[in-house]
Parts: sequence; C-alpha cells; structure tokens
Amino acid sequence: MRAVVITKHGGPDVLEVREMPDPPVGPGDVRIAVKAAGINFADTMARTGLYPDAPKPPCVVGYEFAGEVEALGDGVTDHKVGDRVLGGARFNCHAELVTVPADQAFPLPKKLSFEQGAAFPVNYSTAQAGLVIMGGLKEGERVLIHAAAGGVGIAATQIAKLRGAEIFGTASASKHDAIREQGVDHPIDYRNLDFAEEVTRITGGEGIDVAFDAIGPTSFKKDYELLRPGGRLIMYGASELQSGDTRNLLTAVRGALRAPLSNMPWWKSLGVLNENKGVFGLNMLHWQDEEGGLDRVLEPLQPQLEKGELIPVVAEAFPFDRAADAHRFIAERRNVGKVVLVP
Repeated sequence: MRAVVITKHGGPDVLEVREMPDPPVGPGDVRIAVKAAGINFADTMARTGLYPDAPKPPCVVGYEFAGEVEALGDGVTDHKVGDRVLGGARFNCHAELVTVPADQAFPLPKKLSFEQGAAFPVNYSTAQAGLVIMGGLKEGERVLIHAAAGGVGIAATQIAKLRGAEIFGTASASKHDAIREQGVDHPIDYRNLDFAEEVTRITGGEGIDVAFDAIGPTSFKKDYELLRPGGRLIMYGASELQSGDTRNLLTAVRGALRAPLSNMPWWKSLGVLNENKGVFGLNMLHWQDEEGGLDRVLEPLQPQLEKGELIPVVAEAFPFDRAADAHRFIAERRNVGKVVLVP
C-alpha cells in the first residue's frame, strides 16, 4: 500500500509518499480501503515533533478514515466486504489501507461523500465529548467556540445549535459569513478585537456558560474569567504552542506561558472552588485508548448524521502526493471546515 510518511521532524516537506506493507487483519478486525482520511492539528504537531503521543519517525499518522471494508477478520459478522464505513484509529489512517476493530467501523450514510465521512469521527467526537459530556451544554446557555471556522469549530457549532445554545464564535472577518451559516449568533473577529471584551460587551457583562478552546494558555485565562457561576471551560488543545514548522517544545511552552503560573486559575484548586467554575481537559486519543474506542461519543450522533442534522464540511481534499500542501493550507488558516487526504 501507499502511505504518507513523516520521514523526520520538520516542515511540510518532510512528508513523503512511500510503499508500506499491507496491515494484517486479526480476529475481530476489519481492514479498510481508505478513500479519504482527515488531517488534524495533532498530525501537524506530530510532524514538527511537538506531539508526545505520536510514534517516532519514520511513521504514519492520521486518526480517522472513511472508506470501504476490504477484508474481514475471523469472527466478524456485522460487516461485509464493500460496506461504506467511517471511524477512528490510533494513527496509520494516512494510508491506502488501515485495520481497526470491527466495532470501530461505523456506517457511512449513503448521502455523504467519503471526504465528508473522513471529516466526521475526530471533529464530532471532540465536540460531543467536550460540549455535551463534559460541558453539559443546555438549551438557552451561552457557549464560546474558538476557531469556529475549523473542522472541530464547525462540528461544535452544529451540535451547540441542535441543543439550543446561544453561540459566540471567533474567526477572522473573512470567515464570518461561513460561520453564521453554520449557526454562530455572534461572530467575533479575533484578529482585530479582544474576544473577551467583545463577549463582555455583547452579554452586558454577564459572561458565558461554556468555553470550548484549543488555542492555549493565553486564551484559557480569558475564557475562565468570562465564565459566570456554574460555567465550564473545556480545553482540548494548544495551537499557540506551534507558530512555526520546527519549534522546540520547551521554547514553545515558555513562549506560551508568559503569564505567571500563579495567575492561571486551573492550577489554583481553592480559587476554582470559591469561584463556582469548572475546568476540563480533553484529549481524544487518550479517551479512545482508555475506553477502547469512540463508541460513547459517536453512537449518539449517528441518528443526527443519518437525518442530515449534522453535515460535515470539507474545506479541501488533497491527494497523498500533495500532503505537504495540505499541511501548509492548515498552517496558513485558509480552511473553512476539514482538510482531508485522498489516496
């Protein structure tokens, strides 16, 4: 099979398409002929060496796929060869073939393309875990979604809209029409406005109930201060740790944590106790490892996906041999929706 390989840590040009052995199919497994695979921020961090859970180069990353069942392991009865499926895996999805446990291959609705299918597993499981399971988002509550034009941001917006929330979303001004179309009530141009001041202005100083943020410590602190009593901050990434292609992790962390640690409320347990706010950390790879899959977060969304209430948005699909361009496209924040790779 062909696969996109991170040959060494570095910029996008370290990505190379290579021939690799086909993955074996064990008992209870299915092997998928990948038709599209999502690219996530963790994949770009793995390329630069800033993602500690990633395998050492040379390696194949990628957490999600859409494709057709190509082979069945012993004992598999709930799939047949040719089934259209989507799902998540612990790396190895940026390849023509990937093997997963049979119960981690979910039906791909006929009305969705493979590219849309590849935009579903990680984005929507992250939004469901963060907003619904951890955040307990309810009708009428206010939620702030950072990077609302990205893949996870759009997934979070769609889920929040279905739950009847009032949605604040940050994005560059050129993307405001797109995020309004998805359901954002209050687009905020984070490049030219202080998002915290803008949320305070719009809410008349009342603040928000849930903040959903993958930017990093600088914005986490502002999010926390915006929470009204009972508010919840969900941190699911730290994109500000990576502003270039080959930054050293220690240097990145020092740069991001310019504020004294004593000012970070999530390290002050007594402060959090007295302020009636909650802080959650979310790592979907660890979630998947600990639960053995994404069932708890994806299965509740399957009916909404089938009905068309959730519609994955694909920004652009790049062929394997343009994987470097796909990483640049993400780094330049040009995407509205998910960026995917196709063999």
